[in-house]
Amino acid sequence: MARIGILTCGNCCRETNCSSVICLRDMRERRGFFDRYPADEPLDLVGITACSGCPTLVAPDKILKKVRSLADYDLDALHLAFCMTALCPFKAKYKAAIEKAYPGLTIVEGTHQPPADLGDFKAAVHEMLCPSQPSWDMNDRIQRKMPPTQPVV
Repeated sequence: MARIGILTCGNCCRETNCSSVICLRDMRERRGFFDRYPADEPLDLVGITACSGCPTLVAPDKILKKVRSLADYDLDALHLAFCMTALCPFKAKYKAAIEKAYPGLTIVEGTHQPPADLGDFKAAVHEMLCPSQPSWDMNDRIQRKMPPTQPVV
């Protein structure tokens, strides 16, 4: 029985409300990057955790705290979710830090099968995170750049 964990992108989880449904479906069906495990052996999903969400220079240190929450439970493999492999600017640093801290842990770069058009996927995520309609923030409110608002009833 393989004991696996999944590391997802914190920004994708928080900002796009991804619940890892496709990652988990492909794990159950042994598709995508889970086809490496024999179909006749059970898979034990130890847990899923998300990264801290692009924390700049301390990213490799922060990721180890997240991975430890899984690795301390005799993990055989850690899958970097598709969102991590497709979007994460820290992926190489994360992987190097994890390999150094957990040299016996297999790191698999992927979960579900990537879409045929990666550019379309990235554009869709960009639109979810930075919609084309203006997104007002507190500074706009303070500087009175926002259009008049409707009263809340």
